[in-house]
Amino acid sequence: MPDSLALIKSAATHTTCRTAFMAVLAVLVACSRDGTSTTGAASSGPSAASAPKTSLGNVMVQVARRFEIAGRAASANRFELAEFEAGEIEELFEDDVPGAELPKEGPTAHIPAMAKAFLETNAPELKKAAASKDRAAFAVAFQHTASVCNGCHQASAKGFIQVPSEPGSAVPDLDPLPASSAAH
Repeated sequence: MPDSLALIKSAATHTTCRTAFMAVLAVLVACSRDGTSTTGAASSGPSAASAPKTSLGNVMVQVARRFEIAGRAASANRFELAEFEAGEIEELFEDDVPGAELPKEGPTAHIPAMAKAFLETNAPELKKAAASKDRAAFAVAFQHTASVCNGCHQASAKGFIQVPSEPGSAVPDLDPLPASSAAH
């Protein structure tokens, strides 16, 4: 029975940490937008004015979660799940990213072109690597994808959002920084 209790406590701690991480991520996304609805100035009809666009930040939270799960799944040899998550990322870039509201702060002109290139190259590469059930091929595709994500974050003045290049790591990277880096 003590082993069962320890297992339950461990699961509760993991769930609590995961919930806290998601709450912090949600706050960061909420802080990155002003929360006001569209004014209708650029809308094409009454439904566009009444339904504000989803922010790119909120779409990226979904992408991050799916990218993390894909990496964790591949690390656990659960390639069917990794392929599914890669396909979901592809759908987000196909359906949601193009219509998302761009951030109001920082440079954004590059985002549509980078998102299109991601959809045409990185998303299929990641999905194909997962389908191959080859951990090494998946690790390479994962690293390529993370590199492109980090490049876009840098170009958007959001370099503090770091996507790890190793499958199985938390997305975004929340590993502690050295004291000298954290002070800045």
